[in-house]
Amino acid sequence: MKLDSEQKRVLKAALPAFLALPISSPLFYWLFGKLDSWTDALILYAGNLIMVSLLLLFYLLGSKIPKKDDDSNK
Repeated sequence: MKLDSEQKRVLKAALPAFLALPISSPLFYWLFGKLDSWTDALILYAGNLIMVSLLLLFYLLGSKIPKKDDDSNK
């Protein structure tokens, strides 16, 4: 998939959240005593990674600017 300039801008803006959320969420759960085991932390990490990946995919697809179709005026 070739990215245009708007998609590259969205990717650069979303990349810090993509990297930080899956790690920081289990960390905060652990700090506040909500995690019971490493299994819970890994499940939370995997769930957050999947969620952030889907959001990033939707952001990239949604930021695609359609090209002007010259044949549509005929």
